[in-house]
Amino acid sequence: MKKKHSSIAVIELKSIASGIFTGDAMLKHSPVSMVRSGSVHNGKYLILIGGSVASVEEGYRNGLTAGGNSISDSLFLPDVHISVFNAVFGKRGNCADGSIATIETQTVPSVINAADAAIKGSDVEIVEIRMADDLGGKGLVIFTGKLEEVETAVKISRDVLAEKDTLFETSIVPRPVTEIYGQLNNSSIFSSSDTISLDGEEV
Repeated sequence: MKKKHSSIAVIELKSIASGIFTGDAMLKHSPVSMVRSGSVHNGKYLILIGGSVASVEEGYRNGLTAGGNSISDSLFLPDVHISVFNAVFGKRGNCADGSIATIETQTVPSVINAADAAIKGSDVEIVEIRMADDLGGKGLVIFTGKLEEVETAVKISRDVLAEKDTLFETSIVPRPVTEIYGQLNNSSIFSSSDTISLDGEEV
């Protein structure tokens, strides 16, 4: 099981070559853990580091210097919410009977930022966070909860993302039909969704 860090930083770069160079510089000059790094869709490169607040902040600043103009977006979270950390690594929630809010961003650091702010400021649960792959490089977070809470989550997300202008789209579904619950509880990816035949039976 992966260690859960109190602080994380994410740097998204336009170039894979610059990403590898930047990741190396961060590890050489900072006492941080490389939680995950690598290429993602649209030819971008993601670096996710974790550790103590001081070490991650140092690594983050070193990364900004090394990445320079190749950086498309970045984020330093000194106190990441545990639900966000878990969702980044694929842990899924369940949207059995609540309303659903979807936040779609142009970059991965922005969607993590929005998810962290929203879950700290509203009573919602994260259904899933997706990062770049199979999204054309975009970020996606889906929340579930009472209607007034998912509305608050969307407002918080919009406010957080306004400064960088990285919001792509949002939506709220107050009362999803059963089929939408079923699909989202499995996956929001088309090729991974449950297949239903025309007579209503699963294939």
